[in-house]
Amino acid sequence: MKAPLSKFIPELEKSYTTALENLAATHLRHDKIKIALHNAAKNGHRSLRIALPGGIDLRKTDGAEMFKEWINQNGLSAEWQSRVATTEDGRQATGFDVEISW
Repeated sequence: MKAPLSKFIPELEKSYTTALENLAATHLRHDKIKIALHNAAKNGHRSLRIALPGGIDLRKTDGAEMFKEWINQNGLSAEWQSRVATTEDGRQATGFDVEISW
């Protein structure tokens, strides 16, 4: 019984990792964030919170690493802030948004 499960878990892990990378690529795109930062500044703000999907942690993705590099290259600061979200199935899960300041 254990042998079939051992093949299934890596498939699930691969799907999970792929999903996180796709979400990071969508939500942490510096071209879209740059526009959002300009809009926040035009409205008198010195920071902008990027709301990420509830209950999901994108901090350890390749997309988040590229985002951090972009933040550093542009002299910005980013802080990951946890929040509890209710998922589609009603569970409570901790996710992380990112707040960018300048």
